[in-house]
Amino acid sequence: MPDLVVVARYASRSECVVAQSVLRAAGIEALMPDFNVLTSDFDPSMMESGWRLMVRQEDRVMAQSILKDAQESAAESD
Repeated sequence: MPDLVVVARYASRSECVVAQSVLRAAGIEALMPDFNVLTSDFDPSMMESGWRLMVRQEDRVMAQSILKDAQESAAESD
């Protein structure tokens, strides 16, 4: 199994799902390890550190760049 690293954290599940979709569209596999666990029995105290988005170590730099560009594009369109 490849080494996974947290590439970003989000305050809401929906933000994390959108970011995951952006990365997948760019060909980078991204995982939300907390997705199923927290939706079944949600306790807000479990999310003190945010929703984690993880990628392979070798994809980290590219993923961060893609997410940064997507964030900047969204901010410009507002």
